[in-house]
Amino acid sequence: MNSAKTQGTLEYDLIDVEVHQKSIRNIANEMAITLMRTSGSPVVTDAKDFSTCILDANGEQLAFSGFVSFHVSTALLGVQAVMRRVDPANLRPGDAFACNDPHTSGAVHQGDVGIVMPFFFEDKLVAWGYVNEHVLDIGGSAISGFALGAVDSFSESLAFPGTRIARDGAIDPEWEGFIANNVRMAGTVLNDIRSMIAANNAGQRRLEATLAEIGLDRFTTLNEESKRLSEIGLRAIIKSMPDGTYDSSDWVEFDARGIEELHEIHCRLIVEDDEITLQFRGGPQTDSFVNGVEPSVLGQSWTTILAQLAYDIPINAGIWRPVHFDLGPKGSIVNAVAPAPVTMSHIQTGMRVNKLLIDVFSQACSFSKNPVIGARVAGQPAQNQTYFTAFGVDRRTGNPTVSFSMSVGMSSGGAGQSVGDGMEIYAAQAMAGCDMPDVEAEEMSQPGMILWRRVEPDTGGAGVFRGGNGVNTCLAILHCDRMNAGAYTNSAYVPPRGVAGGFAGSAGTWKLLRDTNILDLLETGTYPTEESLQGHSIPGPTQSASLTLNRGDVYTVIHGGGGGAGDPLLRETHRVSADVSDGYVSAGVAHDVYGVELAENGSVDELGTMALRESIREARIGGKVKRPILSNATTFAPLGIVNERWACNMCGEDLGASTGNWRTQAVTKEQEISGRFAELKSNVRKRVQFEEVVLRENSCPGCASSLVVDVTLDGHPLVQSSRPGIFERFPAGA
Repeated sequence: MNSAKTQGTLEYDLIDVEVHQKSIRNIANEMAITLMRTSGSPVVTDAKDFSTCILDANGEQLAFSGFVSFHVSTALLGVQAVMRRVDPANLRPGDAFACNDPHTSGAVHQGDVGIVMPFFFEDKLVAWGYVNEHVLDIGGSAISGFALGAVDSFSESLAFPGTRIARDGAIDPEWEGFIANNVRMAGTVLNDIRSMIAANNAGQRRLEATLAEIGLDRFTTLNEESKRLSEIGLRAIIKSMPDGTYDSSDWVEFDARGIEELHEIHCRLIVEDDEITLQFRGGPQTDSFVNGVEPSVLGQSWTTILAQLAYDIPINAGIWRPVHFDLGPKGSIVNAVAPAPVTMSHIQTGMRVNKLLIDVFSQACSFSKNPVIGARVAGQPAQNQTYFTAFGVDRRTGNPTVSFSMSVGMSSGGAGQSVGDGMEIYAAQAMAGCDMPDVEAEEMSQPGMILWRRVEPDTGGAGVFRGGNGVNTCLAILHCDRMNAGAYTNSAYVPPRGVAGGFAGSAGTWKLLRDTNILDLLETGTYPTEESLQGHSIPGPTQSASLTLNRGDVYTVIHGGGGGAGDPLLRETHRVSADVSDGYVSAGVAHDVYGVELAENGSVDELGTMALRESIREARIGGKVKRPILSNATTFAPLGIVNERWACNMCGEDLGASTGNWRTQAVTKEQEISGRFAELKSNVRKRVQFEEVVLRENSCPGCASSLVVDVTLDGHPLVQSSRPGIFERFPAGA
């Protein structure tokens, strides 16, 4: 295709635009490579917890090298913060600005430090470079920027609101001394800041070469055309989703102070022609580090949009144009203001936002007539991040050391989708380009020994396509006599939901074994296993700000899995048999949840399976099944509207007027979630204070198909149904 277009004397076509767009993205990639090769931090070199971005002189994005997708928002907001604070006449090549404050300079949390630098060509400001990474420490009350005990932002860490820390490419000695005096790992942190400056310098050089070749006018015009094409691409996807209103609610967890807090948040998606509005609402901001703030809410929204809808569209300013955000009144948990603590903004409220959007987009996609869009229905990934951060003195060197074990904390399961099972060891959806650090790399740089790392069976939610399983990882503290630490998980009480009748995935958990025999085992050459390890575990909260780790303590994380997609009773029997053989699903779950009878040799008893599945269906609705499942049933879109009536797409059963909530006509079974999860051989923490978390299984009264499995709180009303064709916005300011 060659669609020529002329502006003035400049002629270009789609190939011109594509080549140019890739050349700018390659510059961002070269910035990323420079950072990896100059940083000494395993968070960068192994985990790849960073991103790079190039923006034009107006602060609009041109290209993104996305290892962590929520940095799409931090890049934009960080550069905008510098543009607001700095007189353009006072800018010169080699200036570098530090941005890590969520309240003022666009960071998702203070541990993610962004370095913004202006790019010049022939003494003219032509672009901005942005490099962001998670640094091992950023000072303050907690290690690595996770201030679990803080009650305000002043108690959290150093916070730079877009501060010039370098001139002519070199860190100002005054700032260098200040930073070194306020962080635990001064050498590593300062080297990483220099690495981010070096990465930006690489971008400056490559951009200069590009401009010398094509000229500023052509550079500007091709950038604008690239933005326009990205906008067109996203608008086409949005237009394929039915107009209407789609809602979802979730809860942010915090129990570090002895109270099992659940903070409700809500998302409403409005689809109108080729534009969408995302409205967020939540309860009052709190005095704990879970608060969401604009960079994390926008960033995790883009994580979902990019992963579920726009995975093949170039990232630039064009994708922002058809998407509108409404964070509601200031001072809520989704729109917190200073001095609210926010060091876990991206992982707590942020990752709940990510789950909310997966839910509302899946609802909208399930009604689409476009098969490509209809195939983008998915359950929720676990999004279970379970880390500990600790500080002590390394026995091997006598030097202070920080422990932030990425591989232990990140390896949760992905969601089942309409196209296949969820990924094992998926991590968080935002970490699209990250890697799990090697065991050897972490043991070299951290004071512990990883005893095992294995996939944990039955953690993925059941479905036609099951959720991916999480990982069980165990680490022993060997090289510090004592460490002051914090530990936390973001998903222990409220697990990730499935979709289209798929079951919820497992929640995450961690435990600490004290007074162990591990040193004796290692001394005698016996490798520690679950069977040989001895010690005692003390019950405690899922989040602890005052943890003490002693030499010989053993810390174990069992990550959650993703939600399933589709009714588990429709999963092909050979897949269930293979999962049992591979150790991903236990024989008990194969029988009780998937309804598959297996012979002693692992083969499927097909007649026994048919009878078992029929009995499970009867148990769902408390009687005989009235309707067969249609041969053309839409498995991942089990609900539809026919003649202004809700209908079960699996059998045609009428479920009431489309203006009402179809759940009133379904057979709903509600059970406290930990009790039901015990039957499913899955893990979730029982809430003993306030309302219980419950599982509501909504089945069709005709064919007994699982339509939707809701996770909510006891006593809450029925979950709101989708409202295709109806526009129902939250009022402005409310």
